[in-house]
Amino acid sequence: MALSREEISQIATRTADEVMERVRERERDSLMLHSTPYAYGSPGIVVDETMAKATPCRCIEYRPGKKLCFSKGIIGALSDEQEKIYCPTTVPLESPGLERRLKGWMESVETCKAEIAEIPKGERLEPWLSCMSRELAAKGIEA
Repeated sequence: MALSREEISQIATRTADEVMERVRERERDSLMLHSTPYAYGSPGIVVDETMAKATPCRCIEYRPGKKLCFSKGIIGALSDEQEKIYCPTTVPLESPGLERRLKGWMESVETCKAEIAEIPKGERLEPWLSCMSRELAAKGIEA
């Protein structure tokens, strides 16, 4: 059964509230926090649309032709469509250390997406966070 836009919005809001509660003590730009929307299929979860539209996006090319953009007010990486809406300007993030972390992060995301694929969507958050925690730690990446 397909979900309506309202149901999707309600799920996203509940998810964002739950995520914020669970990771409140973590640093603001935690990779674990930004991985959470992938548990639900992505894109980023908009929690403050005004801030997202008013601030520049931070983007990094982690592989040739592949970039990730983040915006204040949105949890997780933005989709291409979200970049058009929420990135009035972009600020390049150029850091070999961050590039290494993001490469490991994306590898972890792919592993964990496969691991939780058969879990019903409403039950994915805890297995996702456990998987990402394990995978990032194995790569020596602090979440």
